Amino acid sequence: MSINEFIFSYKRKPQLLRHLTFWVIYCIYFYLQSIPPRQFKEFFIAKTYFIALMNVCAFMPVIIAITYLFVYYLLPNTIQKKRYILFVFGFLLIYVIGTSINYFTAEKFLIVTSFFPNTFEHRLEMSNYNTRWGMIIATIALGIKLGKNWYLQQQENYKIVEKRLSNETQLEKAKIHPELLLRSLDIIYNDIESGFQKAPFLILSLSELLSYSLYENETELVALQTELLQMQHLIAIEREKKEGAISIEMDVEGDRNNKFITPMILVKLLEQTITYLHSVRITTCFIELYLVVENSTLFTTLSFVDVDEDVLLKTNWLHFVESTRDKLRSYYTTTDFDIQLSGGNNEISISLILSLATTKEVQTVDSKINFGQNIYDSL
Repeated sequence: MSINEFIFSYKRKPQLLRHLTFWVIYCIYFYLQSIPPRQFKEFFIAKTYFIALMNVCAFMPVIIAITYLFVYYLLPNTIQKKRYILFVFGFLLIYVIGTSINYFTAEKFLIVTSFFPNTFEHRLEMSNYNTRWGMIIATIALGIKLGKNWYLQQQENYKIVEKRLSNETQLEKAKIHPELLLRSLDIIYNDIESGFQKAPFLILSLSELLSYSLYENETELVALQTELLQMQHLIAIEREKKEGAISIEMDVEGDRNNKFITPMILVKLLEQTITYLHSVRITTCFIELYLVVENSTLFTTLSFVDVDEDVLLKTNWLHFVESTRDKLRSYYTTTDFDIQLSGGNNEISISLILSLATTKEVQTVDSKINFGQNIYDSL
């Protein structure tokens, strides 16, 4: 049984063990503070310890009863329902009832132990004193219960938020932009209408891409080669757009074996880039996609060559890069990637440095890589 289970579990065994531990510890304390020697020699008299034992037997039942009344009746029926006046009334009522019961147990205690004369004043004093102790312990237990409930609620809220964010992340990774999907279907339709024979290949490429986005995104890491293959499917579909002004070439260098990456990272970057260029109604653009794998790092450069000057001036490339950066933060820590923007002479470049995992279970980061600061050239 773990410490966390011992403290927070509502299962019967841990809960029973937790309560027994609490009361054993308190009973030991109550017994020790009840040892009443008036002289040093009384430490060596058996009656001294007998009186302390009788004190525990006489007054602990009421203390235990008061504590459970606080925790399992007053808390759920008054405090948690914000009935504070009712709580005050219940508090006073429990105190009066506890004092009344302890009055009679004090009489029995005094008769058995002869610790004090069995008078009304002594009975009332002992009953009042021990009932106050019960109220103090019950209040402490109430505070512990409230603190525990608050902590468990915070943990539950955290799990809900974490689950929601995880679901949103999975949906974002799985989502193919509707414009790209419609454009791909339009390309396939035009190919069929024109009598070309590339429609089966395009349908297969689109099917592979959609299947990858729906199913592989649930895994934490995929092989880099798998991600690059899906990018080739995306490029193959875009190349068949007859009236399109976007031409894409991809070149990959370096050892791609035993390298793993978060699924849909590169595919989404390319897909959003294509969709973004179409949204600004670009007339001509040549995309050079250059990827280099060095050790456990992927260096990616997206270069947009022969961009129309009007598009170059009007397009908010910086906003596009910042949006991409925000998405990357959902999958990587800020030390695991860097993205920069540069431009000039009718050319825009986006550089992405990304840490790769060398195993599918644990993602490794090369601490020697210096990503530097985020610097953007003026456009």
